Amino acid sequence: MNADDRHESKWSIAAYLIRERRLGWAMVLGGGVWALIGLTGLRISCPFYGVTGYPCPGCGLTRATFAMFRGDWRAMLHFHPFAPFFALFWGVVVIGLSIPGSLRIKWLAGVDRVERFIRWPLWIGIGLIAYCLTRWLWVC
Repeated sequence: MNADDRHESKWSIAAYLIRERRLGWAMVLGGGVWALIGLTGLRISCPFYGVTGYPCPGCGLTRATFAMFRGDWRAMLHFHPFAPFFALFWGVVVIGLSIPGSLRIKWLAGVDRVERFIRWPLWIGIGLIAYCLTRWLWVC
């Protein structure tokens, strides 16, 4: 990968985590620990919810992801409809981190191209804000 290919883009979050392998693996490990805690049935309160009384944009993502993997789409939609997007994102990152060097470079280039074209953080961000505001209106 030459210097021009390493140009950082604000839209290339998955590519960044694949490129910066230590950070990528740390994020995956942290998510894995969080998932294991969720599998034990322990409920860890969301600090945002504790302070404001409103769910944060990510509240319910772990439960929604578990429901999605069980095939319970109704429960997934109830907990958090964005779970498939986050599962896809982390799947792309884990694949990129796991494959050997030359394939990883090709994977990284492809992921970077797709992220720059789609600009998914913008669309997911707008969607999460709209979803969060809608949830807040239902809570009131």
